[in-house]
Amino acid sequence: MKINAFAKFVWALLAYNILVILWGAFVRATGSGAGCGAHWPLCNGEVIPRGARIETLIEFSHRLSSGLLGILVLVLLIWALRSFRHNRAV
Repeated sequence: MKINAFAKFVWALLAYNILVILWGAFVRATGSGAGCGAHWPLCNGEVIPRGARIETLIEFSHRLSSGLLGILVLVLLIWALRSFRHNRAV
């Protein structure tokens, strides 16, 4: 069975999503959820935290990975709409 580029992207995105979820569990387990303080979308009032503690780095990396996931899901949505708009067969 040949897998096309769209299917490969979907499977890769699923794997990445699972990694982001696991990273979120790690954030929770290490108590790093407040690493960026009460600031959102900034991290301790900065776009990129400087001189950060390990908790801040863990939380900030989770924010980056989940933000990238959101962008990739939008790419998937646009790709799906463009590819399957006229062809309703799945």
